Amino acid sequence: MEKVRLGFIGSGGIVNGHLEHGLKDFEDVEFAGWCDLNEQTAAARREQVGGRGEIYTDAATMLDEAKPDAVYVMLPPYAHGPAEELVIERRLPFFIEKPVAIDMETALKVADGVQKHGLITSVGYMNRYRESVQRVRALLQEQTPVFLHGGWLGGGPDKYEGIWAWWVQKDKSGGQFLEQTTHTTNLACFLFGDVTAVYAVAVHGRRERPDFFTMEDASMVQLTFANGAAGNLYSSVSTSVGGGVSLTVFGTDMKAEFSGWEHSVRIHLAGQEETAITGEENIFSREDRAFIDSVKAGENRGILSTYEDGLKTTAISCAANESMVTREPVELPV
Repeated sequence: MEKVRLGFIGSGGIVNGHLEHGLKDFEDVEFAGWCDLNEQTAAARREQVGGRGEIYTDAATMLDEAKPDAVYVMLPPYAHGPAEELVIERRLPFFIEKPVAIDMETALKVADGVQKHGLITSVGYMNRYRESVQRVRALLQEQTPVFLHGGWLGGGPDKYEGIWAWWVQKDKSGGQFLEQTTHTTNLACFLFGDVTAVYAVAVHGRRERPDFFTMEDASMVQLTFANGAAGNLYSSVSTSVGGGVSLTVFGTDMKAEFSGWEHSVRIHLAGQEETAITGEENIFSREDRAFIDSVKAGENRGILSTYEDGLKTTAISCAANESMVTREPVELPV
């Protein structure tokens, strides 16, 4: 396969990021179809790549008429399930943005189809591809993991428009921990391994909110890893000062401090000078390159987060949501 014909189910803002970070310039990619409920949104993405590909408002029609070799499923959490089923029925490789689902029933059904047909998949956890993350992960192979802490902190949206209209509704986004802090959850697993237990505490009533605002104001989620290490991940849409994205990782003789969306890191090793690695701004291209190369080869050629990895991250998130309600720990199978 010299060129990969791509079809997109969902053509919103996240697709723009992938295109502008390099995908639109890949010489071995053809754009076959753009599907979105909003025809103007699909048209905007088509225009972005010089008018290549056809516009659709129905996913099945796009798959059958445009005949892509692989599909990008770029949908909000609550919309997952039906689109993936259409792709799996046609035995097509697919890239899916995080999180893979809002509930385990949907995620497990898709995972079963992926496994049954041996499909190539990639989930948009781009931080796994960063040099800073790769370096810390390599160092941890020589360390005994102890604990980690981090998360996503902010004051929340000022206007409830665009994605923020559904993002603050828990039954649509799954809440901040599932939809946003999922990046840090997935990264924690990449560095420390599987999680066996989850305990979470939700915080409510910190700010005046409209009635449709049903997600937590904040949460703290405690993780127990299979190797015995521990983690604490926090999320907030109620803290306008001192926020941002962060993750601090401790091994027996190491401390690594990630900061910012780009995940720049400062690494402290016992008896050595501090090492700093600046995070890449253009990171989507790495995960996209790995996916395209894998589709062309018919096997994994550098994908670092498959649907199985996305499933594990969703399981942790769903367990946290359950624990917020029951106020009890939730055990996870490994």
